[in-house]
Amino acid sequence: MKIFAHQEDYELITELLNSYYNDELTLGQMLKIMRKDLLEMTQSDYAKLVGISRRSLSDLEQDRSHPTAHNLNAVFAPFGLKTGLIPANELLGVYASIGK
Repeated sequence: MKIFAHQEDYELITELLNSYYNDELTLGQMLKIMRKDLLEMTQSDYAKLVGISRRSLSDLEQDRSHPTAHNLNAVFAPFGLKTGLIPANELLGVYASIGK
């Protein structure tokens, strides 16, 4: 798996994540950009690398699937990312008020 040695790689990942969090990109669009622009890999080669079928990767990149956490972790691992629970912006105020 690739180790990101260039600052530009981290910057692109951060930019893509921000676009995803702001609903400007879908999960599939983000994955496709990362696969092509950072790793310069075909779907077939990338699917082999992460241990899923090319069809599953294609469906994920086109937002036509409901991937498991396992598959999401697999496809984003080469970029140093994994799934997690992140509070939605609306919930932050609710959690802050509970502690009062």
